[in-house]
Amino acid sequence: MAGLARLGGWMDKIVAALRLDSRTEYALRLCVEEAAANVVMHGVPDDADAGFVVLRVATEMEVLRVVVEDRCGAFDPLTVPTPELPRRLEDARVGGLGIHLMRQYARAIDYERRDGTNRLMLSIPLVRSGAAVPPLSRGAGEDG
Repeated sequence: MAGLARLGGWMDKIVAALRLDSRTEYALRLCVEEAAANVVMHGVPDDADAGFVVLRVATEMEVLRVVVEDRCGAFDPLTVPTPELPRRLEDARVGGLGIHLMRQYARAIDYERRDGTNRLMLSIPLVRSGAAVPPLSRGAGEDG
């Protein structure tokens, strides 16, 4: 959990270095924070001394490539069904929407398990500050 607290500062440096516009920054922060929090909260066994999450961000043309790796139990987020969204605020509950939200903000989401490591790969549309902002496209795994 201590690593999650340092995550914001790490992303601040990436946002500044790449001069990301606010929509790209939001998508990056949401996807990385949700993925890392899911590993820490759901993937690391209670009796584990320590788990790890490796995060990598790279640019490729007009896309941010984000890789999240962990050595927790196998978990393929692509198999998680789209949740039924509440129709009224009174019916809403906290949690359970992280993967759904990642699908909304990432252009593509891929997963592989190799040599005991989960690898989640996200492609986020890259727009830099001051650039024309393209319309938001639907994420991978969504209808439409």
